[in-house]
Amino acid sequence: MKNLQEQLQAAMDSCRGSMEITHLIELFTHVAFIAKEAPELFQVIVNTGQAKQLGALTDAGKSLENKYPAEVCAAPDQYRVNTKVISVAIELVSKVEDFNLLAQLLREFNKNTGRINGEMSSNLNMERIFTALIGDCNGQSLYDGACGLARIASKLNANKMYLEEKNQNTWVTAYRLLTLEGLSFKLNLTDSLTSSTYGMEDRFDLAVMEPPFSLRFGADERRMLAESPFIEVPTGNVVSANSGDSLWIQQALSKLNDTGKGYILLPQGFLFRGGYDAKVRAYLLENELLEAVIGLPASILDGTAIAPALLILNKNKPAGSPIKFVDASEIGVFEKSQVEISEDDSQLIANLALGKLADDERYKEVFIPEIRKQNNELNISKYIMKDIDIEELDVNEELKKLSSYQANFEQSQQTLTSLLSKFRHD
Repeated sequence: MKNLQEQLQAAMDSCRGSMEITHLIELFTHVAFIAKEAPELFQVIVNTGQAKQLGALTDAGKSLENKYPAEVCAAPDQYRVNTKVISVAIELVSKVEDFNLLAQLLREFNKNTGRINGEMSSNLNMERIFTALIGDCNGQSLYDGACGLARIASKLNANKMYLEEKNQNTWVTAYRLLTLEGLSFKLNLTDSLTSSTYGMEDRFDLAVMEPPFSLRFGADERRMLAESPFIEVPTGNVVSANSGDSLWIQQALSKLNDTGKGYILLPQGFLFRGGYDAKVRAYLLENELLEAVIGLPASILDGTAIAPALLILNKNKPAGSPIKFVDASEIGVFEKSQVEISEDDSQLIANLALGKLADDERYKEVFIPEIRKQNNELNISKYIMKDIDIEELDVNEELKKLSSYQANFEQSQQTLTSLLSKFRHD
């Protein structure tokens, strides 16, 4: 892995300044897609002169349109690429033996963009946390209505993935990456909140989502969303402008079968906000759909310092069972303005959420009546109290310091008065 990683890093570094990073990732995934799916044509491209390589890539892509969507097969527009960079990408990909590994590395390289097309992208921290929590999903179906580059979904080994993504550039890149990994998937280009390609009759074992935080909607979208079939908590004629987090929760629940579980990452504001969010919290509690609330550290995500919460939803939660609260806010190591979560850290978070460390001070089981007393608020600090170390002060020592400071102040005042007097006389 290290060798390919170093080669990719060197290739990307050599191209900086010639193309934007998002366009570089788009180009490298396209070249790799052609190399894997049309190896004979790709070998011809390797031997083609630089001036004709983009045209050859375009033709090779067209030959695959009977098998894949035309947008996925299409080469980047000429104005977005540099001919020398195309040659660099072709040379690198021609040496690749493991396309699955290349796909993983390209996703990780996206971290350097912070955001892709204005949206937050998943990172290694969340990959580790989700995989530790969920485990191997072999034999299960998985849904993600805001899949981005499908980093999390690709790691869970689900039997079949049903994915949706509304940004076309992200959708194209994700489709290519999943193809490079040889995974079984269905990835549709759509806004899953307003026009999901999966109907209410479609149900899956898992819903795993990192949706955009705190979406706000225009007037037309709000009226359209109010009629969405997945909404269980009434919204009136229009949904509120800032109800995005609550809508994602209901959308995830609507995709789960009777024994399904959902894992959804949201800003912690959902845990205590009033208005529509409060109604949705009440719905989750009274219908016993919420299994766990995990508070994660601030700066765990790329491009934002927001401290997120990970909710575990369960359509088959035992009646009368408690909700598990986990305070993972201080797990991980802070490096270079971001918290880094190791595999051991992620396993610790998973063990806490699974109730395997019941005596740990970062874990608490809370029953619904207690949460009702807290006005159905789910902010973790209401249920898990942190011990605060308070330094005990020696009063006599502090008085001595104060006396010393006072003496120094008076001496300074005398010096200042003397200087001012001398200045006036001069």
